[in-house]
This record gives sequence, structure tokens and C-alpha cells, in this order.
Amino acid sequence: MGRLLQGVRAGRRAAALALLAAAGAAPAVAQQAAPAPPAQAGAQVLTGARLFQEHCALCHGATGRDASVFPRPIWGPGHDIAKFGTARGLFEYLQMLMPFDNPAKIDDAQKTAVLAYMLVRNGNLAPAAQLPPGGDATPIR
Repeated sequence: MGRLLQGVRAGRRAAALALLAAAGAAPAVAQQAAPAPPAQAGAQVLTGARLFQEHCALCHGATGRDASVFPRPIWGPGHDIAKFGTARGLFEYLQMLMPFDNPAKIDDAQKTAVLAYMLVRNGNLAPAAQLPPGGDATPIR
């Protein structure tokens, strides 16, 4: 199973790099300015917001809704994350395949912070909430 997963990861990385190359060496990352985290955001959400801009905005856009490379919104109206069901389900996906170019680029605590930021942006989590490592049963609607 481990070799199969490595093959999937390598294939996804190659596809991501091909898409980025097709879009140009420096695709338009932000068609809109990155939103400021909510004023009441806790440390985990603030860290997640920073990490999202550093590692995710290249493909998903600064707002999670304005990407030129992968234009499907990842939160808000028409979002794509409800299919994971819970925070834990989405974390497992992030752990296995994100960031697209190298899933090992950020550790589990950092992925949990990005997850918390995403769930706050989607309205599934209070800004001051703290997710346990790896997420939990918080439903994604």
C-alpha cells in the first residue's frame, strides 16, 4: 500500500508541476487580496492563515476562491470541502496529498493549522477554536 501511495503522490506532484508550467513560470497567485483573519482568531487559525498563503495560495488563490490554476472554490458558496465530511476526513486528505508539490513540506501540526483556517473561512469553526492534532469530528457543511 505504501508504494502505491508513493506512486499516487509522485503522479499528483508531476501533474501539479505540469499544470504550473502550462500556466507559466509564475501563475497569478492572487487575483484578490488575501483576507485578514477574523479579529478574534486564535494562534492556530493565525498560523493557518499564514501557512495557507505560503503553501496553498499558489494553486488555490489568496482567497481560496480565486485561483487561476485550480479555480474550484475550497470554502464558501459552491465549495469543494464538504465531500470530506469532517475535519478529520479533510485532514487525512491534506496529510496524504497537500501541498500538491510535496505533502511532506509541512508537518501535521501545520496541516492542522491550515485545516482550522479553512474551517473558519467556511463557517464550520469559531475563529478562536483550537482543533486537536489531525482534526476531529467537526462536520463540514
